[in-house]
Amino acid sequence: MTMYIISIVVAIALLVFLIFKGVNMIPASLIASLAAILLGGVDLWKGLSQGYGLTMGNYVKDFFLIFFLSALFGAVMSDSGAASKIASTLVNKIGENSVILVLLVVTLILSYGGIMTYLVAFTLYPIAVILFKEADIPIKLFPATILGIAATICMTTLPGSPQIQNIMPTQYFHTNIYAGPIIGIVCGIYVFTANYIYLKHSKKKCRRNGEYFINLDPTSIKKTTKGDQKLNFWVAILPIIVMLTLIFILKNKFDANFSVVLAMFTANVLAFILFYKQLRSHISKTLETGTQNGINALMTTSAVVAFGGVATISPQFANIVKAISNSHSNIYLISMLIVSIASGISGSASGGIGIWLNSFGKHLTMMNLNFSALHRLAVMSSGWTGCSPFSSGPVVASSVAHVKLRDSYPYIFVTCVVNPFIAMVIGYLMFSLGIV
Repeated sequence: MTMYIISIVVAIALLVFLIFKGVNMIPASLIASLAAILLGGVDLWKGLSQGYGLTMGNYVKDFFLIFFLSALFGAVMSDSGAASKIASTLVNKIGENSVILVLLVVTLILSYGGIMTYLVAFTLYPIAVILFKEADIPIKLFPATILGIAATICMTTLPGSPQIQNIMPTQYFHTNIYAGPIIGIVCGIYVFTANYIYLKHSKKKCRRNGEYFINLDPTSIKKTTKGDQKLNFWVAILPIIVMLTLIFILKNKFDANFSVVLAMFTANVLAFILFYKQLRSHISKTLETGTQNGINALMTTSAVVAFGGVATISPQFANIVKAISNSHSNIYLISMLIVSIASGISGSASGGIGIWLNSFGKHLTMMNLNFSALHRLAVMSSGWTGCSPFSSGPVVASSVAHVKLRDSYPYIFVTCVVNPFIAMVIGYLMFSLGIV
């Protein structure tokens, strides 16, 4: 037992080290897995083929269509100008003086509509540059503004979100993506409000410190002023409305994964039809971009989950699971702790949930638990540690904005770590009072 624990600790430390050094997640997870196998005394081929390979294969099998359709939808909405149309219309309605609020609302619409976090950052950056320039806000606040919604409430908190983190528990617990609705809505409102207040305060503080807008990407303004978009706002947002409506209608009729796939497929077909005129000159490029983005995101996440599969292949792991389940400890709190740690180590919310489900999911299903509450609390536990400095969200959003991570992360830390952690605590207290 002691050697097994040492092997896992060493493997985790190695994984974190490799990620910090910028090694791609797939080779990093393989190297860490080899360390766990060799130090833990697990048969080499069994560890690689069953622990790593089979776990990765099962994850890809279950979620390939979700990743592909989500990334493709994001590419279509971005390349057609539909996402920009939604943003520019809201700017006109809400006003340029409310730049932070506009970006929060637009991010909420796009991310809750199923577009992946990093795609939202790419889509909104050109618009944000113009808005931040007009309002004279430092561009270093952009990553925290986008991630403060896309990597928090839309990814883990709001019921009905089609993001992969909210779908994964349904495969084990037979819940749907609306699990824990009251907890999700209350905590989602808290995070949105808290992040909005904090970002407004940060904007004022930057001004007091003599920090103003500096365009770090001179080509960005030119990118955003190419021609007028002739799309109608309601036409631009229609695929998102159709997707969310279908998910709600189908939620109790099919498996949650299948329901989201059907809704996303329909939204993609509708988007291609509505935006064909805007896409026809580069439709093959859009398909290629969407496919590549989906595969990259899927393989990165599945590699993290595969590492968790290696950790569970040892007979010693079964003894640990048995000891935890036979104890009188709070299973909900233990699950929240495990997900938080796994997400922080892997730098991935979905990776952390995958490790937890792959390790404990089947055993948890045999227990008498409130799976709706467990689903929501566990998913919320994945977000705050999954937004670490070496995770993809902060890195990608900061690079898109051409700002150094050391300048943007202090703000990201508050919007994506501190406030979601407080929301998680609120969610658990609500559950303790019988509110789910």
